[in-house]
Amino acid sequence: MKVVRRLAFFCVLPLALALTAVYVWYRVSDTGRGWRYEDKLATYCGGLVPYDESAVFTALNTEVGLSQDAEEGYGQDRFRSCRVADLVVSIGLIRADATRQDVGPDMLSTLRRNASDHLPVGLGGGWRGYTDLRTTAVVLPCTNQDASLVVSIDGDESHENAEESRAVGELATAIAREAADRQSCEASFGGRIPELRLAQGQLAPPGTSGTCEGIRIPESQWINWIREGVASDSSPLERCLLGETEARDEVLYSLEASFGPYAQRLRPADHEDDGPEPALTRDSATATASCPGSSVPAVFRIDATVYAAPTKQFLRSALHAFAERSAVRHGCTGLELPD
Repeated sequence: MKVVRRLAFFCVLPLALALTAVYVWYRVSDTGRGWRYEDKLATYCGGLVPYDESAVFTALNTEVGLSQDAEEGYGQDRFRSCRVADLVVSIGLIRADATRQDVGPDMLSTLRRNASDHLPVGLGGGWRGYTDLRTTAVVLPCTNQDASLVVSIDGDESHENAEESRAVGELATAIAREAADRQSCEASFGGRIPELRLAQGQLAPPGTSGTCEGIRIPESQWINWIREGVASDSSPLERCLLGETEARDEVLYSLEASFGPYAQRLRPADHEDDGPEPALTRDSATATASCPGSSVPAVFRIDATVYAAPTKQFLRSALHAFAERSAVRHGCTGLELPD
């Protein structure tokens, strides 16, 4: 019996040492980290997060890099929310008749823009999407259903540069490819995202050639600078800012064009109306247009801040110039302006 025990001991000991060595290798080696990371990605965030594009941010750390995974919302409006390092990723199919909810999370509500000092610019590369270096999003209009697949990624100031934001865009497009297949959304994909063309700083009004082009500014409005994004036919969000430096260096007017789900998010919560209608108030004006590939009308707005002295004539003319050019770029027709 002693001989048998000794033989068993000398057989088991090497096996135990070998298993321990394999376990240690699996835990600490670069190859082992990669395998663990791949294993977790198989089920994390519904298996939608890609290895290469996410590893740029997580450095293959499965605990800190892949730390939160949840399914939010109810019924047809359920969507996936997860973290990739310090990025919050929201993925969902937005039906054309969906509205924001008063209670509980919904995908449309995730499309709000976080505070960013940068104006939105198109991602390019054949994708419908944008980044303002804080929020990056991709929109895939489905050709086989009245809905859009949306991937929205929110970051912080650490990603507010062109190189980081391009990498976030690559992550968003890779997720969108996989999510479209899972959601049975037939859509066209783009390619690699090119170097981002960022919006410039403050310019004198005569120098406009982007999203603010064509807006005539009367001297009575005291506007002496503009900030505009690069004109794009694929960005679902465009902005133009008009401001002054004589008194406080403040924004006086903000113009915004919203397309697809980004126009849809402007509908009142839990309301069945089609959305904002052409209208003119004391300090704002709204226009709409029909756009290809979406049953949701595009929405164009101008809003005066508390520092402005708006007139209805200026609100109308500025909105007209902004909306007309934006609508033409996106192939939209039937522009309806306020009376």
